[in-house]
Amino acid sequence: MHCFVVLAEELNFTRAARRLNMSQPPLSTLIQSLEREVGTELLSRTSRKMALTRAGEAFLLRARNILAQHQRSLLEIDEIKAGQHGMIEIGTTGSILRGGLADLLATFCRDHPRITVRIHEQSPTIQISEVISRRADVSFNRSIPADDELAYEFAWREELVALLPDTHPAAGQESVSIRELRHDAHVILRPDSSDFAAYVMSHLSSSGYRPRISQQVVDAQSIPSLIVAGFGVGVVPSAIARLTSGPLVFLPIRPDPPVSDVFAVYRQHDQTPALQVFLKAMREVLGKPPGGDRS
Repeated sequence: MHCFVVLAEELNFTRAARRLNMSQPPLSTLIQSLEREVGTELLSRTSRKMALTRAGEAFLLRARNILAQHQRSLLEIDEIKAGQHGMIEIGTTGSILRGGLADLLATFCRDHPRITVRIHEQSPTIQISEVISRRADVSFNRSIPADDELAYEFAWREELVALLPDTHPAAGQESVSIRELRHDAHVILRPDSSDFAAYVMSHLSSSGYRPRISQQVVDAQSIPSLIVAGFGVGVVPSAIARLTSGPLVFLPIRPDPPVSDVFAVYRQHDQTPALQVFLKAMREVLGKPPGGDRS
């Protein structure tokens, strides 16, 4: 097809063969083979001149488009191999998305506009399952998975804060201790929903009292609404305060503030170019060196 386009432009076998860096007889054979394939003459030849037939003129337009698409396809494949093009499927929770992940994604999408990012809000357990089954590339999770198929890297650390209605007696303080909340009802993450939820519950219990539970949820983003509705107080990641409105107060917990570590979890030995570009960007944005955790 490329040979035909060059010949159609030159309308001379000698000049076309020179441009194609080949001899004239093989070029003539190729054109004859192409004409047999399409079932008609594409070029009319006389002893004095050569011209495109009407079929040849129509075929020339199509051939140029096909060759251009072929070239674009090769370029796109090169970009995919280089991690400049592709798609990243990311599993996360709403509270993590509100925190450091939102800033990371904003930077990554700005710097890599040809890589499509798709976010899936899922429970931590489902996130890990999706990564293992290759339906997701990376999960941002508050727990370290116990699976040899997976690798993980520390991404960032987030402090947990006390979330109170603004009518609470401690609302005007600069900080609050867990023990000061012992008489309040608590809205908590269901302890069996994740390791993080169990950690929060254990921190409350380690303060010397058994918290009175009013509601249990599976998504930390639900806690502010329940507290506004009068169901008590809660301990949540500080990122929940981001974009949260209403008659609420977020107070640092002192002393011994609980913390939540967030990890990027992905498949061991996954060399997908777009994923590798994303992980490299994550390390640069968050200041993490490659291989800083488990690989």
